[in-house]
Amino acid sequence: MSKSELIEKLKKDLLDTGFPLELSISNTLKRNGWGVIHNSYYIDRDDQKGREIDLIARTFQYKEIDEEKFQEIAFSLIIEIKKAVKKPWVIFTTEKRGLLEDFYRLKYVSSGFNIETYRLNEVLFSNGPKVNETLGRNFYEGFSGNGARDDIYKALTGTVKALEHFKEVSVYKTEAAGRLMEIFESLVIIEGKLYEAFLDEDGELQVEERQYIQSTFNYLSPNYNTGDGNIVSIITIDYLKDLLLDRRNRLEDIFRGYLKM
Repeated sequence: MSKSELIEKLKKDLLDTGFPLELSISNTLKRNGWGVIHNSYYIDRDDQKGREIDLIARTFQYKEIDEEKFQEIAFSLIIEIKKAVKKPWVIFTTEKRGLLEDFYRLKYVSSGFNIETYRLNEVLFSNGPKVNETLGRNFYEGFSGNGARDDIYKALTGTVKALEHFKEVSVYKTEAAGRLMEIFESLVIIEGKLYEAFLDEDGELQVEERQYIQSTFNYLSPNYNTGDGNIVSIITIDYLKDLLLDRRNRLEDIFRGYLKM
């Protein structure tokens, strides 16, 4: 085997690992103004083991309020990346349940605001991401047989558990001479096809390709309780730039909302 043949064979092997995909997504995040942390570890409370999350992406807004005070708000995406080229992801959806699911309940930590929690939530939920008209309730890996869904479940569980860990250890809970807040969102990015499956008005199954689906995922164990209405965003690579722009715009709106208080 020649040197060039060996390199080409090695490239093919590397592409199958998913690491080049992670680097490509990282580059997209950086080009769109997000800081990136690779392969961060978190403690899985259920297994009492350290586990790895693919990426953490963060952007923030900062402003001095006066000579002694400032306001800084960060938006952190806790990201799992999966390859779904051979087994497309299918998310089964229903319409959202009215007032119970009208707001995208982002998780956050804060310090120094001296504002009632309900008012903090009011600004965050009214200016944060909007909830889609339909939400994922269950999921399936296409062409895998027997209702297989392991990769999807692992991705959702991983990003939710990692979010809880990084929320717990966030430095934005530390008291400072100003207002601090870190907002968290669970995000799964897939390389491959993403489909929404739902029943139409006649009760017939419909399947449509999507780039972005919001799925409820209320993880519960003796060590975790994400609460009702917990949402994980699932997107294809092609939608990443759109989501990043939307979240940066949302952060700017949230930031301005708190400056007025």
